[in-house]
Amino acid sequence: MLISRARGAGELVAAITQTLRGFASGGSRQDGLLPRLYKNVAVQQAEQGWVVMLDGRQLKTPGKNNLVLPTQTLAMAIAAEWEYQDARSIRPFTMPLMSLAATAIDQPKPRELVIGSMMEYLHTDSLCLREEDHRKLSNLQDKIYAPVFEFYEKDMKLALKTTTAIFGVDQSPETTEAIKSYMNGLDSWDLACLESLSAAARSVLIGVAQMHGIVTPESALKLARLEENYQMEEWGLVEGGHDIDEADYAVRVTAPLVFQQFLKE
Repeated sequence: MLISRARGAGELVAAITQTLRGFASGGSRQDGLLPRLYKNVAVQQAEQGWVVMLDGRQLKTPGKNNLVLPTQTLAMAIAAEWEYQDARSIRPFTMPLMSLAATAIDQPKPRELVIGSMMEYLHTDSLCLREEDHRKLSNLQDKIYAPVFEFYEKDMKLALKTTTAIFGVDQSPETTEAIKSYMNGLDSWDLACLESLSAAARSVLIGVAQMHGIVTPESALKLARLEENYQMEEWGLVEGGHDIDEADYAVRVTAPLVFQQFLKE
């Protein structure tokens, strides 16, 4: 069992894991399951950081690299993901923190490609797209997105452009350079967080704002799912569809923010 100081991190990760496990029960997602071949999970301090031990053996990434973590809190949280797996099988998709750590360490793509890929989508960033045919939704977008726009205007001195065109809008050279410069200044851990946040929110701009602590995890979910939540309010919830999608969004948006927080503790 994990040491008592892992309890806080463990409870949080357990909630994330249990949410995903509930939607994976009943044989609905048997692909990707692995047999659980370990009983005991522990955390140990190593020369360069903290490591997770499974039955006394150091955990490695999918790329066969040693999983060495910068903080004890993050190590305990990832250990909790392994601890809370089913007694007979492992569901990798219920281990978002482990996935982020492995991405940061293995770096399957060079930094330039990761940054370049995110920058390619800046001109179609969901934060700057407005609904032309539904005025109520457009007004809601203006209201919910306002704190993020204020952050860019006051803190980063950038004027973001918005559009109703489905093909997006080209941001100014100043905005493009500032966002790219910020990405280049991130280490591998934070870059993995930003990449995951941006993919979940379908917005690099929202991802960067989240990395600065401008919005809470709860607000991040509202930002990322604004249009979907509006549609549910207008047309109702489709059980087995919207609820599963919402749970998936919750994990994909919350996990990187939790990961980033644990990097500092």
